[in-house]
Amino acid sequence: MPKHSLEHMRKQTAPHTPGSEPPKQTWLSGLEGPRGIACLSVLLVHVSAHYAPNIVDTIRIDFLGQGLTFFFVLSGFLLYLPYVRKLFAHKTQPSTRRYFIARVRRIFPAYLFIFLVTNFILQASYVVNPVSVGWTTSDAGTGMITNPFHLLAQLTLTQSFFPSTLQTGLNPSWSLTVELTFYLLLPLMAMGTFWLSRKTSISTLRLALIAPAVLIVVGAVTTSVVIALQDANPQLTPLERFWGPNWIAVLSRSFLALADNFAMGMIAAVVYVAIGGGALKAWSTIRIQAALGVTVLVFLATALCCFVVAPRVMATPFAIASAALVLLIITPLARGEHSSIAAVTDWRPIKYVGTISLSIYLWHYPVMLLAERADIPVPATYFGVLWSFAALCGATIAIASLTYVVIERPAMRLWA
Repeated sequence: MPKHSLEHMRKQTAPHTPGSEPPKQTWLSGLEGPRGIACLSVLLVHVSAHYAPNIVDTIRIDFLGQGLTFFFVLSGFLLYLPYVRKLFAHKTQPSTRRYFIARVRRIFPAYLFIFLVTNFILQASYVVNPVSVGWTTSDAGTGMITNPFHLLAQLTLTQSFFPSTLQTGLNPSWSLTVELTFYLLLPLMAMGTFWLSRKTSISTLRLALIAPAVLIVVGAVTTSVVIALQDANPQLTPLERFWGPNWIAVLSRSFLALADNFAMGMIAAVVYVAIGGGALKAWSTIRIQAALGVTVLVFLATALCCFVVAPRVMATPFAIASAALVLLIITPLARGEHSSIAAVTDWRPIKYVGTISLSIYLWHYPVMLLAERADIPVPATYFGVLWSFAALCGATIAIASLTYVVIERPAMRLWA
């Protein structure tokens, strides 16, 4: 669940025509707050599942776990945006070397620091898949990873590629493996797009939509395969199907199965740049935002319906709603206008949570396991969930703040 605050805080250029005044510059703001809310949503799900699974089963709070889908959509948007800008401006592809340096320094310093401390000092890593031992009100299955192969997988963020290491180490870090796969594939897709722009007469808009279209197909096909494999193996429990130490779970947690989430963010980047270039000129900004607001509500409702009747496909409509939400917040910025919504979503406390969300996301499970070892009593009630959530947030945000100042921020400034 990495963030890209340096990328999305870069200055944006409003549309202009030859002979007009120099374009206004605005900040692409308003996205850290929603990132923070998504992060806290994931924490609430994990706290509830750990201390009060009965409450999860009763009110199905696990829907909030779709905060991860929002992270994937946001990554697709922010990372594809520089490529789309260059493509629409008929310029060369952004530097792949600088891109990879930025991606490595964004994830690995914080991840490696937190993993090494958790594994070798706190000895609170999952050494086996928690589905095998149970992760409810227990630290069973945790300790220090010493197996050389397993350790290498953790250090390279490839643990989610193998059944024996899936969900081990910092178990929420499986999503970083998904992100890492996207990071590796994006420049290759962009390279193909820019090559087509030189060799064909396909319109820029259509060219920019080819890569996300391919990812949508990949995601749909892989999800269909996952569903077929799960149905063909009824001996697996619902948890084992998605999180257990088996190849079906590995495929379900892979980038291939989640590719369409990133694609929705990429499409949002294309729409954003197109609007900034003069698309939908006949529509006022308020009208565009109204249409986007309706889109958010419709697809959020669709995701909720899928959650009840077809949970294995709910991420796709939620991803569409997430992409529409991103555009709802920042569309005025594409036209050099002020975004009142961005001013609200970047409320300082929640914006700060979004800023340090990577460290929060990686630290919260070790902190929860340490609390478990300390035998801190947490009743399996609504009050118990709220109390433990507040306590976990306080402790994790404090530790994450220190990690951000000492590790994350200096790493992001390195080679900047």
